[in-house]
Amino acid sequence: MKQMENISQKTNGKTDEIEVYLVNHTHWDREWYFSHQDSLVLSDLLFTDIINELDKQPEVSFTLDGQLSILDDYLNLHPEKLTLIRKLVKENRLLIGPWFTQPDALHTQGESLLRNGMIGKLTSQKYGKTLNIGYLPDTFGFNSQLPIIISELGMESFIFWRGINPDQTKSLYFNWYNLSKSRHVIAVNMPQGYGTGMLLAPTKSYVNKKLDPAVEFIKQYLPANFSKVLIPTGNDQMSIIHDFSKKVTQINKIGKYHYYSSSFSQFINQISKYDLRKYSGELIEPIFARIHRTCGSSRMPLKLEIVRLENKLIYQVEPLLVMARTCEIDLSNNLLVEAWKKVLESQAHDSLAGSISDSVAEDIRHRIKEGNELADGIINTIQRLLALKLRLKPNQVLIFNPALKENDGYHKIKVFTSSRYVEFENAAETVLFNQTYVKARAHILLQSSDGDHYINEPGYFCSEYLVKKKLFPLSYQVLTFHEVHEVDKFLEKSNQSTKIVASKNLKLKFESGIVSLTIDNKSINDFIYFEDQGNAGDTYDYSPLINDEPLKLHFNQAKTTTTKNGIQQLKLFGETTLAADLNERQQNKKTGSLKYSVVITLDKNQHLGIVVKINNQIDDHYLRLVINTGILNQTAIGSVPYGFIKHKTENLKNWKTKYSEKPVNVWPLDNSVSLSSGQRAITIYTSDIKEYEQNGNYLKFTLLATTNQLGKPNLINRPGRASGDTTKVGHPLLATPQAEYHGKFEFNFDIQFSKQFMPQQIANQSYLLKSSALTYQMQNLNLFANRLDNKLQDDLVPHKKLPRELSLFNKEINLCVSACYPDYFDKSAVIIRLFNPTEKNILYKVPDNAEVVDACDQKKNYSGFVASYDLISFKFKK
Repeated sequence: MKQMENISQKTNGKTDEIEVYLVNHTHWDREWYFSHQDSLVLSDLLFTDIINELDKQPEVSFTLDGQLSILDDYLNLHPEKLTLIRKLVKENRLLIGPWFTQPDALHTQGESLLRNGMIGKLTSQKYGKTLNIGYLPDTFGFNSQLPIIISELGMESFIFWRGINPDQTKSLYFNWYNLSKSRHVIAVNMPQGYGTGMLLAPTKSYVNKKLDPAVEFIKQYLPANFSKVLIPTGNDQMSIIHDFSKKVTQINKIGKYHYYSSSFSQFINQISKYDLRKYSGELIEPIFARIHRTCGSSRMPLKLEIVRLENKLIYQVEPLLVMARTCEIDLSNNLLVEAWKKVLESQAHDSLAGSISDSVAEDIRHRIKEGNELADGIINTIQRLLALKLRLKPNQVLIFNPALKENDGYHKIKVFTSSRYVEFENAAETVLFNQTYVKARAHILLQSSDGDHYINEPGYFCSEYLVKKKLFPLSYQVLTFHEVHEVDKFLEKSNQSTKIVASKNLKLKFESGIVSLTIDNKSINDFIYFEDQGNAGDTYDYSPLINDEPLKLHFNQAKTTTTKNGIQQLKLFGETTLAADLNERQQNKKTGSLKYSVVITLDKNQHLGIVVKINNQIDDHYLRLVINTGILNQTAIGSVPYGFIKHKTENLKNWKTKYSEKPVNVWPLDNSVSLSSGQRAITIYTSDIKEYEQNGNYLKFTLLATTNQLGKPNLINRPGRASGDTTKVGHPLLATPQAEYHGKFEFNFDIQFSKQFMPQQIANQSYLLKSSALTYQMQNLNLFANRLDNKLQDDLVPHKKLPRELSLFNKEINLCVSACYPDYFDKSAVIIRLFNPTEKNILYKVPDNAEVVDACDQKKNYSGFVASYDLISFKFKK
């Protein structure tokens, strides 16, 4: 390419030896305050213009934002462009990928980020190669383990804008290491954003007032020996800059630096020759750009729907598909990919952050509905065909353990029975959890071989039981149940007087609205409650209301129940009167009502399961669940992908002199957060909640942050312009009444107590909590309990003879499990990914029938151990 030659040419008469690499690109938001359909209409015009210009200008290259989904959408409109696109990609002039969508990198699990890159790689196969850079130009900050993820996807570099603190990194271009420093990528920051050189104009005004000053700004944050500077020349939904090479030539006659038409890859190649500074840690500092630290709670109910589908795919569907392949049920990986695309499209940085219009939020909800239907259909099909093959009777249940770990806990089993109470055989315990009765119906059509008949259909019970049973790793087995007439065996014992649940070393007590906890003779008063404040913010950020103090919300009543099997519950109920909206808060009025409940389940292992239910009818408020840990430690330990990170509470004064928004002590929550001190530790698990704050011995988890605006100016913690363009010329404020989220919502937590922080145990427990067992009953009382049951007949069952019990994984592992799935790149293989969540390297032998690969199926060298906070992927061939 001619532009490659231009890099080595010098322009005479320059006063500075700085070489400036200008990169022509577009940043393409799939959806934001506009819809994906709006973007599609724009792409029809702009992408055609880009492709035509590249076809006419052989010396020019262009980066199409680093996400393949938008090119797929365009190709659906213009299939005739495929040949030309392939040619441009092959010639390194149209640079595409590597991601399927531009992901949020703080509130997305590591496995989802890997799926994004993997599906991006799969998608690119029809086009050719992808940009081999983890390019994320507008994402709102980055987790500390992203170097692991980028490396595992086969990439060695990373380009970004938001989140850098140059005082920490010591340069804008540096080697970014994961937490244990076992892997790194070359990181390149664009401190003024991806639009630094937009509207490239060969005029003295543009060069002297915009372009040259941009280079000078970047120079001040580079080591003295650096002579390379990156300037991106594109912007949101912006087409290619026409006559790019000609304009660069003219700019070189005006500017005081050496300007070149280049690409991101060429710039990475140039700076890789330097001895780069080293950095390990998060990139979440709002210095050059806003990070929106509190966007983890924006549109929380939408985030809940997304993460629950995400978990279903990783921890249930994928391992179940592995079992299906073994049993010769040949469902296509393409179904799985389609379900994942629904998630990945919803995890784009604006979409998952919640900084979107109401109409876009409706689009996301519909995608998640479609994704759930695909996931449930896969599960239903596998369960039904196996049940048919095993000839299950109506009093039998097929139970699956999708985890690669043994699970001997309580498993929720749903059954339809004519009998009110049943008990499962060969199980340690059977506990009735929930039950409804479906009334009998008269004059119901029955079609049989001797004609149509009308009968009286009897009533039946739909019940959920908690069954304690040891399940082997990645297994299924058949459980039989029988009718029980000992009614007292299943009735809860309610104690309305003492309001206490207790085990050997733990006691929970409700008194005068307050819950106290005693653990190992240590008393904690006000153990659990809610905290509510007004929210003057928008869908980007929570913002406090001036002179508004947080309110503690306790409980009005409680009751305790104990089953015959010893499972105890403390059920707490509350209702309080609050200001209905911001206006009432400012006027000190209270006409709104908030109802809430907390059910705390105490099992025999001193594990607390917590279910929080909210009936929200309040506008503009910030509602959090507060746990008093009783542990005085200013440093919390939060899980991150494949490891743990410590966050220390800081009180920054005069932050406005350095930061674009206040760097509040609100941190992303991956799966768990722990506090420890001396001989005491507590870990709170939740995959529902996406942010937490520590305040001394209190941990606060945001449940709702409701608001009615997409962007507001001059917030207390975010002064100046509104985020989201709403205070730009011609951009009015955008109302988001649906982001007030009236209605009922449920959140799940689990709490464990221990003597010390134990990372491997915590990682294993988090995995088991998400890898809940799947069950299936073949019955005729309700033929619509599963949507596909009526369509999956006997002639579809596998021919392979199957045992009544099957376990596919019996290897003892001293690592933690991250994923198990049918290989996305090789239909005859299975991938198992393990990780080391500890601070020490762990020796691990490669199984005899496996090889070590990366996430994109490329073979890797292996040193015999898995480094601290690192992972390993094994490929098992059939």
